[in-house]
Amino acid sequence: MLLFSFKSINTGYTLYKDRISIPLSEGILNIIPLTNNSIRIQINGENIKQDEELILVNKLPVPAFKVTETNDEIQLKTASITVLYNKKTKALNFKDGKGNVFLSEKAESRKMAASNVNGNPCYIVEQSFNSPENEYLFGLGQFQDGHYNLKDISQKLTQVNTQIAVPFLYSNKGYGILWHQYGLTEFNPNDNLITLTKSEKSSDNNKEVEVTTTAGTQKISQRQALYMGKFNVDKEGQYSIMLDLGDMDSRHLVVIDDKTIIDQSNLWLPPAVSELVNLKVGEHSVQIVCNATNKPKLSFRKTDNSTTFRSVNAKALDYVVFKGKDTDEVIKSYRSVSGQAPMLPLWAYGFWQCRERYTSSEHLINTVKEFRERKLPLDVIVQDWQYWGSNGWGVPQFDEKNYPNPSGFIKELHDLKSHFVVSVWSNPDKNSTIGKKYVENGMYIPNTKWLDYFNPETGKAYWNTLNQNLFSNGVDGWWMDATEPENDALVGTTTHQGPGDFFRLTYPLFVSKSVYEGQRKTNPEKRVTILTRSAFAGQQRFGTINWSGDIGGTWDGFKRQIVSGMNFTLTGMPYWTTDIGGFFRPGGGQYKDEKFQELLTRWFQWGAFSTIFRLHGYQTETEPWKYGQKVEGNMREMLNFRYQLMPYIYSEASKIKTGSTFMRPLVMDFQNDEKAVNQPYEYLFGKSFLVAPVIESGVADWKVYLPKGTKWFDFWSEKSFDGGQEVKVNVPLNRIPLFVKAGAIIPFGSIMQSTNEKKWDTLEIRIYEGADGEFTLYEDEGDNYNYEKGKFATITFKWNDLKKTLSISEQKGSFSGMIKERKFKVVKVSSNLKLPNTTTEKYVDYKGNKISIKL
Repeated sequence: MLLFSFKSINTGYTLYKDRISIPLSEGILNIIPLTNNSIRIQINGENIKQDEELILVNKLPVPAFKVTETNDEIQLKTASITVLYNKKTKALNFKDGKGNVFLSEKAESRKMAASNVNGNPCYIVEQSFNSPENEYLFGLGQFQDGHYNLKDISQKLTQVNTQIAVPFLYSNKGYGILWHQYGLTEFNPNDNLITLTKSEKSSDNNKEVEVTTTAGTQKISQRQALYMGKFNVDKEGQYSIMLDLGDMDSRHLVVIDDKTIIDQSNLWLPPAVSELVNLKVGEHSVQIVCNATNKPKLSFRKTDNSTTFRSVNAKALDYVVFKGKDTDEVIKSYRSVSGQAPMLPLWAYGFWQCRERYTSSEHLINTVKEFRERKLPLDVIVQDWQYWGSNGWGVPQFDEKNYPNPSGFIKELHDLKSHFVVSVWSNPDKNSTIGKKYVENGMYIPNTKWLDYFNPETGKAYWNTLNQNLFSNGVDGWWMDATEPENDALVGTTTHQGPGDFFRLTYPLFVSKSVYEGQRKTNPEKRVTILTRSAFAGQQRFGTINWSGDIGGTWDGFKRQIVSGMNFTLTGMPYWTTDIGGFFRPGGGQYKDEKFQELLTRWFQWGAFSTIFRLHGYQTETEPWKYGQKVEGNMREMLNFRYQLMPYIYSEASKIKTGSTFMRPLVMDFQNDEKAVNQPYEYLFGKSFLVAPVIESGVADWKVYLPKGTKWFDFWSEKSFDGGQEVKVNVPLNRIPLFVKAGAIIPFGSIMQSTNEKKWDTLEIRIYEGADGEFTLYEDEGDNYNYEKGKFATITFKWNDLKKTLSISEQKGSFSGMIKERKFKVVKVSSNLKLPNTTTEKYVDYKGNKISIKL
């Protein structure tokens, strides 16, 4: 493997077949080309063994690269990226194929300090990068503090309910960084701590008392406490403030001077939250309200146009840089080394009905029957927890009393053309029959209630349990709850793989792996479908859908989900959803509360334009008819629309398997339009639809920014607008702002009650003129992995806007049950400045051969 080893001009370096190595005082710097447009940077110290590779699992052929040297630098160049090592500063610069620097390490910011975890040696590693003033940064997973652009924001990457840590960052400058660590990571850490003093005021018998803050009188219970402090800043400007409570909480309240900086409430909130504030020189007072059992830390940092990663339990300093012409190219390259995302079954894109909770098999069956009678489309019904009855908490086994004959009642659900997903947990009762077997075989993480999935035998055993009790009876998919594991539970533990602190973020990866691989081996004819609450880098290869956890049912909570979902999809994870209406809801009054019904309706509209369309709520009867005819009617409209869009949705989703993303923050398609990049509540649904959900109560009109470079059609009115402007649209309660790009070609199917009710043999092909366009209709068998063997078919539609001609290609490919003859209703949607909007229609009998149509 070693090709050359020699003394260079000012330093020694070694050239290998797959890298170059440069000796530094911290250790050996390795510059490793992974692909033409991705480079791994790794600094290894002495006598610390590297972990098993968990993220970069695909070993691709080493790309061609060239190494040159001058007096000042060493240069490694691939076809798309050049890395320059500065001999004086020891920092690295990264250039694109045109020679432009797109990323650079901040000089003298690299740190590797010796440390240990429970006697195991490790490093505290840190690296900073320069960040231009106009840079926008996205990703890092799913957070609840409402930040869309992460530039200068401080984040603590831990896995807890409602928060998902994925250390992948994307820049509007066209690059991504994977911070390749498995343990706790701090993003833009604040090192200036503020001394806090706890107020002595308290309440008795859990009654509330009033405390005075500069934001006004605050009521706190015996479970809460008021903390106060002061701090000084010596420079005026922007500061990052982070509150770290050490554990989950129900309240985040930070007041600086007389201004509320952070104010959020929910039954569960992540431990850490941050905000950017402008401060003047001098002393500032601070007040905090939090859970009385928590020990708050408040820290601050002057922002300085840099981006920093720090990991406190690391085996090496390790990161990967990806460069592309756009976001798709970056994410595709990232997935090429960390694993492509498999396709979900067609039924997963239908509607998921879920509540906390159904109490019997009869309850489940009658609910699906009611959906069918009311003509409310549905594909999935979900059984939440406690179906196990007396078998033991968290045991994946049906209670015989309320769920007799599991295979029988699941067949009834299937006969109603629905699918069945069941909640499973990673902490079955140790005293249960099943739990005792796990205990005997040492399959729990010692001194915890959590199964040790780091042990491959545990994963196999758990899958066997699921298969024996659930999958063999016909269960279609898995709702894998609390896979963080809950409350950051790996801290201080010892797993099969080593100290839990080293692998603190990776537990959900191992849980998903065990079920994905177990089911595919047991029955490759059924696509694995996993809804799970947590994720880690590379988990997309196990086909998981993530949801945003136990969020609050408020307008503020709704807004935060849109932002967190957009950042999550920019970490390469394509499947994501929320509890429509929020998990925690306003109790029994919600069914007649018009204010909550408005929120629920708007959230439901947005849910129809999420990758997965799913309703859920805590101690709530979530069925649409529970909220009255008006709500039910509005929901039915969106359900029907979702199902009519199924040919478009499934075709666009099929691109995921080759690296694409379905829910698309505007930075993905308009990264040169700064106003578009900075829109936290708008995104593309596929390549054609611009979605701008209404996120405020009581509005009749809604402003929507239309990105530059294309014409846009209001879907509902068909009125057209030039891009690069903000428009105002009417938003009655049954409408979500929805625009379509000029040149879009969208197939519409029939209204269906389930995805398997009707074939796509009669479709409306809608063309929005004003630009050339192309769309490929994709079909396969819908619920197996034969598509991986080439068993699928496509039909490509191309629109020539100048000639007003639609070309329909021959049908390519084949699969069992493929439709060979179809009827297309082709509709051209046009806009004329002098005339009302007009449409042109033509009908086509299509038998798989190429056709050209003049419109």
